[in-house]
Amino acid sequence: MTDFKTTHNDSLQQILAEFKTSLHLNQLEVGPLGQPITIQFYEKWLAENNHGSMNYLKEHLDMKKNPQILHAGLRTVISVAQSYFPAVEPTVEKNPARVAVYAQNNDYHYWLKEKLIKIVNGLAAHYPSEVFLPFVDSGPVLERNWAYQNSLGWFGKNTCILHPQHGSLFFVAEILTTLPYDVPAHLPLPDFCGTCRKCIDICPTQALIKPRELKADLCISYLTIESKSTPSIDLRSKMGDWFFGCDLCQTVCPWNEKVFRQNKISPTHETSTELKLNLSEIERAQLIDYFRWLLTASHKQIQKKVSGTALARPGAKGLKRNALIVIANRDLHELQPEVEKLKLEELIELKDWALDQLVNNKT
Repeated sequence: MTDFKTTHNDSLQQILAEFKTSLHLNQLEVGPLGQPITIQFYEKWLAENNHGSMNYLKEHLDMKKNPQILHAGLRTVISVAQSYFPAVEPTVEKNPARVAVYAQNNDYHYWLKEKLIKIVNGLAAHYPSEVFLPFVDSGPVLERNWAYQNSLGWFGKNTCILHPQHGSLFFVAEILTTLPYDVPAHLPLPDFCGTCRKCIDICPTQALIKPRELKADLCISYLTIESKSTPSIDLRSKMGDWFFGCDLCQTVCPWNEKVFRQNKISPTHETSTELKLNLSEIERAQLIDYFRWLLTASHKQIQKKVSGTALARPGAKGLKRNALIVIANRDLHELQPEVEKLKLEELIELKDWALDQLVNNKT
């Protein structure tokens, strides 16, 4: 008599191996879905208010602690890693402002979710009585926990999942399922960060308050994407020329530098560790044109332009806020008239600050 477990697991592995190849995924691993081993750290992180204004993280706590709340029969997690550098789904237009590396792709919530749905449909055809729930950074799931437990990498000191071949420039997603997978759990990868602390030292706002511990409301990515408010005055100059996101703590990492070398890629100013204020005349002109359009365009026009990209996340007001900070820090005095004419009540104080910076830089 055939051993069902062996046949069942072998079939699942074969299906997933085919999807990994056909969908060009970095990694695709399976493991048991129990209580996350990082949940105590996560609860402590929330209790210390390191999550900024992202209150939904607290609201989702029970489901993250016990994934079976989502569906009583869930018992397996399929973890997925997808590289985003070099760009795999590049945006139509290259943004002249400094944006995080991942934002040089179209919004991954859509195209990566499509890949997961293809996997789900393929599995459902083989296992029609099972439930499959795909998540791409948009559900009450501790993605990095399952990535770690399924050996997609270790927790780097920059809080990202790091892999010795893939670095950390990849998205993490998962499929939770009722499908049984009766094999021993993965052995997590060893921590290869060693004594290195480049990611901690490079952070302009000291958001990495400890190795593997981030205070969100100090992080430039949070301040330019997730936050709905205006950064405090003491943080604005430290944000430099970052218009959307920041990944200095990743691009400075030796494991990502290894990836750059393997791909024979020289990082551009978007991925360099330096604040490149000395732009060429062409780069400066392009940036001025872009910010001039952004400050004068209607919210509807902006939303239409950024639709389908990561830049849609902070909304038009958030992008105008970010632009004011970059204009001031880069001393783009050519845009003083547009800054003066900006009429957004929520940004009045920031507008006045930016104008003060432009005037002071002239004297």
